Amino acid sequence: MPNDLVIDETWLKDTLMKDFNKWSSPLNTFNRYNDNDDNNFNEFISLTRYNNRNNNTDNDKCPPCFNCMLPIFECKQFSECNPNTGRCDCREGFAGDDCLTPLCGSLADDNSNRPMRSNETNTCKGQCDDGWSGINCNICEMDSVCDSFMPDSSIKGTCYRNGMIVNRVFEGCNVTNEKIIEILNGKLPQISFSCDKKKQECNFQFWIDEIESFYCGLDACTFEYDLNKNTTHYNCENAKCKCVPGTMLCGKNGSIDISEFLTETIKGPGDFTCDLNTHDCQFTEPSMNDLILTIFGDPYITLNCQSGECLHFSEIPGYKSPTDREKMTWSETIILTLTALAVLTCATLLVLYIANSPLFKTSSIHLSDDEDDDMYYSNEDVAHAGLNGTTTQSFTNKLTQVITTIFGLTAVADTSIQGRDDDFLTSKHVAALSFENISYNVPSISDNNSERDILKNVSGIVKPGEIMAILGGSGAGKTTLLDILAFKRKSGHVSGDIKINGKNVSREIISKMIGFVDQDDFLFPTLTVYEAVLNSALLRLPNSMTFYQKQQRVFQVLEELRIYNIKDRLIGDDFERGISGGEKRRVSIACELVTSPLILFLDEPTSGLDSNNANNVVECLVRLAKNYNRTLVLTIHQPRSNIFHLFSKLVLLSSGEMVYSGEIRRVGEFLKTNGYRCPTDYNIADYLIDLTFDKEIKSVDFPHRDLEEGLNESSGSSTSFPLNTGINFGDDINRFKRTQTQLEWEHFAGHRDELSHLLTNENTANDSANIQQQSKIGNRKRGISIGKVNTQLLHTRFKEGAYFMDLNQEISEVVNQVPNSSNSNSTSTLSFEIPDLQRGASFLQQLLILCSRTFKNVYRNPKLLLANYILTILLSIFLGTLYYDVANNISGFQNRMGLFFFILTYFGFITFTGLSSFAQERNIFIKERSNNYYSPIAYYISKILSEIIPLRVFPPILLSVVIYPMVGLNMRSHAFFKCILILISFNTAIALQILTIGIVVKDLNSSIILSVLVLLGSLLFSGLFINTQEITNFALKYFKNISIFYYAYESLLINEVKTLILKEKKYGLNIEVPGATILSTFGFIVQNLYFDIKILSLFNVIFLILGYLGLKFIVVEQK
Repeated sequence: MPNDLVIDETWLKDTLMKDFNKWSSPLNTFNRYNDNDDNNFNEFISLTRYNNRNNNTDNDKCPPCFNCMLPIFECKQFSECNPNTGRCDCREGFAGDDCLTPLCGSLADDNSNRPMRSNETNTCKGQCDDGWSGINCNICEMDSVCDSFMPDSSIKGTCYRNGMIVNRVFEGCNVTNEKIIEILNGKLPQISFSCDKKKQECNFQFWIDEIESFYCGLDACTFEYDLNKNTTHYNCENAKCKCVPGTMLCGKNGSIDISEFLTETIKGPGDFTCDLNTHDCQFTEPSMNDLILTIFGDPYITLNCQSGECLHFSEIPGYKSPTDREKMTWSETIILTLTALAVLTCATLLVLYIANSPLFKTSSIHLSDDEDDDMYYSNEDVAHAGLNGTTTQSFTNKLTQVITTIFGLTAVADTSIQGRDDDFLTSKHVAALSFENISYNVPSISDNNSERDILKNVSGIVKPGEIMAILGGSGAGKTTLLDILAFKRKSGHVSGDIKINGKNVSREIISKMIGFVDQDDFLFPTLTVYEAVLNSALLRLPNSMTFYQKQQRVFQVLEELRIYNIKDRLIGDDFERGISGGEKRRVSIACELVTSPLILFLDEPTSGLDSNNANNVVECLVRLAKNYNRTLVLTIHQPRSNIFHLFSKLVLLSSGEMVYSGEIRRVGEFLKTNGYRCPTDYNIADYLIDLTFDKEIKSVDFPHRDLEEGLNESSGSSTSFPLNTGINFGDDINRFKRTQTQLEWEHFAGHRDELSHLLTNENTANDSANIQQQSKIGNRKRGISIGKVNTQLLHTRFKEGAYFMDLNQEISEVVNQVPNSSNSNSTSTLSFEIPDLQRGASFLQQLLILCSRTFKNVYRNPKLLLANYILTILLSIFLGTLYYDVANNISGFQNRMGLFFFILTYFGFITFTGLSSFAQERNIFIKERSNNYYSPIAYYISKILSEIIPLRVFPPILLSVVIYPMVGLNMRSHAFFKCILILISFNTAIALQILTIGIVVKDLNSSIILSVLVLLGSLLFSGLFINTQEITNFALKYFKNISIFYYAYESLLINEVKTLILKEKKYGLNIEVPGATILSTFGFIVQNLYFDIKILSLFNVIFLILGYLGLKFIVVEQK
């Protein structure tokens, strides 16, 4: 038979058939094993060799392989024999075929990976891994070496060395019996001891100079702890011991042999007792005690032991398991109560301050007449009168007075102000506005290389005490001209010359000299008439003026515009009833007039008003111009005839062409001179618009022959006739679309000869020739624009006539500073010098005023504020009830995740109210900014302070105060205040992000859609829907870095769960796992709490800056 393990199948078959009985036993054994298992086959070979040795007369010299299934082989240390392999499953720290060879290294490694102890040194000293000790390196010494025993690599282990068994303990003991030490002649007796609580078994080995002499196994053990004595007792019912042959005490030359005694006498019970304070132990077993007493004179073996067991810190005896939530302490209750009281106190004081703000509170000041000398107040009077005109002041009034004094809104008259302020509207400074050759063109939509003319060489002049009306049909260029004269920013190219009192003035200076009233009234609906005008006065009047002087101006303007009687009524809007449209228009005018502008521009001030309101508005404007030498320029569309004659100057435009510019009383004369006459019963303004309106009549056949004949037949007529009437070319008149005014013109239609006279006039010969040439095109359809014909004729006649020369002469006089002496207001006594303009409200004053206005807007329209607070409180109560008394387990962790995610989602989407809030104020801001009310930074900061703080700071505090005690969230390590900080940082960051979108995107619907997409994207990468650590796509893995939800969600969970111990059944073990471990499985980084808070703060700064940049450079007036 071959000696190796590779057996030829033919040889095996022949050998087995020779003597079946001799091989039957091992063959049966062979059949029990799998043919494919090498170990089973080896065992089979060992069995056959063993059988052959017993039956072979030739005495086979090949020894059998080790197989613990055979009676001649034994597993030492009472290790178990693996029936499948025939090998011994050695206990930790032992190896070799029979488990007698000690191992070094550490218990953290498997036996197969640990190095065997050298036979030359017979010791593991210097061969144990760091943190391990003992005869076979099984005793831990440091916590870090126990990490590998934890179910997860992120869990930290603890080396428990107190000696009390928890799961499986290893101990190394020195024998302290003096007799035993003396008999061994200086050789060190030691014991290695280990117990498994779950298997209820223990084993120990007796060593002399680290060479094992015998070993014992104990089972049916109980493990007790005596709290009073602080001792442990391991009691095992059964015990058995065996010697290691050839060692001291077990047959070594010159030594006694106790092998038979150990095997036959030691039966148990065994007891291992230790004092945990001194680590002194004793091992007792009846038979062994007799032996020790007989030979050595001691009652039992005494020991001094050191133990080590790797555990999770929650398994250490005495550790209080957090199975139930701890009740709130008194300190935590006080913290919550004080926080709630602080919020309520701040809110109450804020409301009281706003309600008593001197910036908007009307006082007892009355309009003074000419003989009144009570305009100013002494310091003593003010101190006694108070801001409300009473002799007593409330604490709030005193507080607000101090604040206004600090910010420069002093109630004491400034001694630098000389004279009475009653006549501020009749300032000695006046302004004459002249403009020449104003042109404006924009790029053509159809052809990028060409430009479209909007205005072409428009000129005019208006002096103090005069009102210039810019008249024309829709699209004539009225508003464009007005914007250019007011130095508004235009997107196209402007050319021409604009002068104030004959001087070129920069945009910065002229913007402070003028007032501009838009066509639409952009006013805060929650302010009263008085408050709206006072707001303009406080922001724009010189800083040197006192509060009472500014207030006096407001009252005088209100009286002048006849809206003093409605000063305490709210302005209102489409949803809240307020003042009428005409009153709103006068309020808009008052906001500009209160600054006493030298020139006031108004864009269609009568648009949208009924005839009565329109008349009231114009009458107010006329009084301002005539009585106070103010210069007014306005656009108007189809004014009433009585209104039209109230104006002083007229600029008539048609398709950007200047048809007429000059005194309005001479326009009829100009028309009559050029062959036009307005019917006596017809509105001259309507006549002018219809005359020049670009009304194109398309697809009408005009045989050139009939047109020529008609023109030639009437060449000698001198009667004037308006060209834009319905001319009767036979039946062709029925092809014209009748307008509202056409019936009034038809009785002039028969005067065909007047048309010929007009077109054959000496001054219009060229125009007539052009028209006749165009009429020879042929018998085909084409479009005729009668308005264009009229415009071109009148424009040419005006530019070439005396009226234009008079206009240029008047402009030259102003340039040379020669006032018109015929002016009824005696302008020669007035100053045409450009006045030195004083600075308005300072930045801090602007900020205070705007904050007060915004706060007042918030609390007067409390729906949004109250809805936010009430909804937050109700939601917090609901969530507190739903998640009441959350447990510290895995389901509790899931509940915490859901709770925090819902809170963040709620606060995230409720910030959408900021979009509509700014959308309502966008036009107001544009108007006020363009009229130099304040700087963008002042408005932006006031917006943040007045809306972000009450709407985004207080609700998270309210929610936290309610949620924390009801749900039972973590209050340790200041977690409550950290949670508030995180929620406020998140809420403000999201609010600023949404506000930035609302600023950049003008359309409200588009901004809402974009905001939803941004928030949904941020939600997706928050860490709940996808583990951000598992994203492998390079383009997507960094999306979480721009997700505000991710940083807020991670920091909230870390703040809550990091210090908690949660129960979890993991890897088949019932263990208590730190919350940090669960967080790591979800892809959150436990160390990132403060990092996340910093990132949230960074988001606040970024969107704060982006929002301001958008407000400054995007939300601008561009016409």
